[in-house]
Amino acid sequence: MQMKVFHAETMHEAIRAIKKELGPDAVILSTKRVRRGSLPLALFGRPLLEVTAATDSAVAPTPPDHRAALRAKPDPVPFGENRREPAPAFQDTLSALLHSNRPSESGKAKIRTPPRSNLASQSDSQDAVHHLTHESLDFPQRLPGSSPDESQRAGSSFSAPLARACRLLVAQGLRLSTAESLCLALRRRLSEESLQSDREIQDALHALFLGQIRVSGPLLDAANDYKVAMFVGSSGAGKTTAIVKLAAHYKLEKKRSVVLITLDTCRMAAVEHLRRYAHVLGVPLETAHTTGEVIEGIRRHRQASLIMIDTPGFGSQETEQILTLGRLADQHGSIETHVVLSATTRMQDLRRAVALHGVCAPSRLLFTKLDETEEYGNLFELAYQTSLPLSYWSNGRRVPEDFEPASAARLADLLLDRGTARFTPSGLSSSIGQDPAKSMNGTTPQPA
Repeated sequence: MQMKVFHAETMHEAIRAIKKELGPDAVILSTKRVRRGSLPLALFGRPLLEVTAATDSAVAPTPPDHRAALRAKPDPVPFGENRREPAPAFQDTLSALLHSNRPSESGKAKIRTPPRSNLASQSDSQDAVHHLTHESLDFPQRLPGSSPDESQRAGSSFSAPLARACRLLVAQGLRLSTAESLCLALRRRLSEESLQSDREIQDALHALFLGQIRVSGPLLDAANDYKVAMFVGSSGAGKTTAIVKLAAHYKLEKKRSVVLITLDTCRMAAVEHLRRYAHVLGVPLETAHTTGEVIEGIRRHRQASLIMIDTPGFGSQETEQILTLGRLADQHGSIETHVVLSATTRMQDLRRAVALHGVCAPSRLLFTKLDETEEYGNLFELAYQTSLPLSYWSNGRRVPEDFEPASAARLADLLLDRGTARFTPSGLSSSIGQDPAKSMNGTTPQPA
């Protein structure tokens, strides 16, 4: 498909340019008014009409005789069964307008005055132009439904109930190959009668997920009374907030001794924010500039139950800094590394983030912002591909309420779109500019 953007003062001029460059079979995708020139002069310029048009031909064909083309033009065929029935007048009117007002040999457009008897048809033509404008504005909304996406193609070789389950998994973010592999496993396990029941297929998928999803459990339990945990990940993933929520949980609810160490000294606001939370919780905060200072801080607080290390967010170009974090894990030897990831991140970027922090020997996946998405296939896919267990989920802004240990049953419910398992976002209006001390009692949410 060849697309081009045209600028003209009137729709008539734009259609003439479309016809000249793309041919009579071009279609208008969108129209809008724009200002001429660049800011600030654009504020005083005359507005132009910006029209985006496209044609299926790689090279614009020579316009044929429009009367013959209109007589031979077949009725438009709908793209898909889910698409609205197209209005035949749209393509016919566009073709007629593109062929009309063809420039004469002298370079001037022919202007024909209709006779009095054709005044009614002239009015009909004006109505057709208005109809064409509205249809062209609505055309982009039709495009997504024009060709079936991956979720609609999934499971084409399965029975109808199993195909529906396969499409549901793809719509939740699972790869097509993963969804079809799971459904193939179900087809081998279930009887022909069970494969005709949506309920039995969903129950079998739920049980299958329970066997595939690995979770690590809490940081501290009855069998483990000491832990050093480091949290790594990209900027904005929510590492500091996850640490604060864990510190509040173990200090206030579990009555454990907690120590915080931060290496994120590049952002002074981040250090101050963490210091305010540490003061409210009554836990020590160590600020370290080198890995050696982190090791010293761990040794000074060896009597604590839980020591958590906050790290800066490094990009793919900062490999030396990430290698430094890896050497920290090597020096201490018993640091549990959690890769903190946002549930709203694309699968390719999630894999890249885990690979980037591979030198830190990650052993857990901690997902944040689950309340900001309705697709949870990435959680399953990443854990499945990396063989790393899920540790915790952050699902809102409140500290420490919107935080919970990862659950295989909960994720299975989310993947099967069972409404009771969905996360609901916390309120936002009362969270702006509030003091951390007010959020610890759960009455005021705090931004993540």
